[in-house]
Amino acid sequence: MNLFASTKIHGFGLDISDSSIKVAQLNLENGQVSSAAFADVALLDKTILNHQILNEQRLAGNILKAVSAAKNIDGKYVVCSVPEGKSFIRILQIPKMPESEIDGAIPYELEQDIPIPVDQVYLDWQIINELPDKLELLVAASSKEYIDSLVETLRLAKLTPLAMEIGSQATARALIGPENLSKSVLVVDIGARQTSFTIVDQGNLQYTSSVPIAGNAFTESITRNLGISAGAAEKLKQPLGLLTETQQGINVRKAFLPILDNVVDEIKNVIRFFEEHSVSHRRIETVFLCGGSASVPGLVEYILARINLGSDKGKLNVTLGNQWAHLSAGAGNAEAPIAGEGALRYATAIGLALHGLDYESR
Repeated sequence: MNLFASTKIHGFGLDISDSSIKVAQLNLENGQVSSAAFADVALLDKTILNHQILNEQRLAGNILKAVSAAKNIDGKYVVCSVPEGKSFIRILQIPKMPESEIDGAIPYELEQDIPIPVDQVYLDWQIINELPDKLELLVAASSKEYIDSLVETLRLAKLTPLAMEIGSQATARALIGPENLSKSVLVVDIGARQTSFTIVDQGNLQYTSSVPIAGNAFTESITRNLGISAGAAEKLKQPLGLLTETQQGINVRKAFLPILDNVVDEIKNVIRFFEEHSVSHRRIETVFLCGGSASVPGLVEYILARINLGSDKGKLNVTLGNQWAHLSAGAGNAEAPIAGEGALRYATAIGLALHGLDYESR
């Protein structure tokens, strides 16, 4: 199983979560998007639960529905996401050895460092640093049970996987452009059911984690506090968000903040952990927000203020990510295939599609 395949077969990106399927295909000419196809299809219950595929046939049908909705997707090759909940990222240092021997050495180094037996995961790795007497490796481990079920699902959909890639790695690829590759960056992906945290240091993935607090939890809090339906809460959340204004006496901000504060606390914990335990002892300089709930009005400003409150380390930059960071068509450019902040929900699918632009197996 190749989780870190190098990116000459053209494949589209397929981002599968518990709540939706997103597809993206990009075609480039001289660094500019010449054509693109996107679709987002909601998943019904009893398809995926807690990152466990419950019904492969039903999921395959929904994948085909998403591909059909995108209209311009061609070909059968796909780069597919693997959820953080079924994967583990670790940085390992091993004695310097020929690359041919690394596959055999990794299981012994990793078996005490992941919560499931090594023989129950697929492993892949890449060298990120060569020291005088050691190699520093980025190692990915993904559940065999999940991967095998996903491969069978794709077979039922008559699709051929070029690579499986942890979703956070694809998201980081899309958002972190050349100007930020030398920095330490935290990507916070606020989806529907979970928020994922990814740290990339000098272009190398260093850390991933997630918490089950995200857009749905925001909506549920508004529903509970204001005594309204989930549909009504969602309609209030997007236009009002954290703005101080109320609508007919309804203060959405008051219901929203307790949940968002939990996310902010986790952001602080992730930053603290990295800065205290990383070998480089580098500081996080920038936080990129993405995902379907990242564009809620006032959210960026609130997180920026909370993270920097009382800090003596210098102001940390918090901003919405740019899913076109590697492309000439920028987020505010009329040439962008999808305009506006709503395109941020496709960041992972775009990162997968970028991987699939020019694929060759290792």
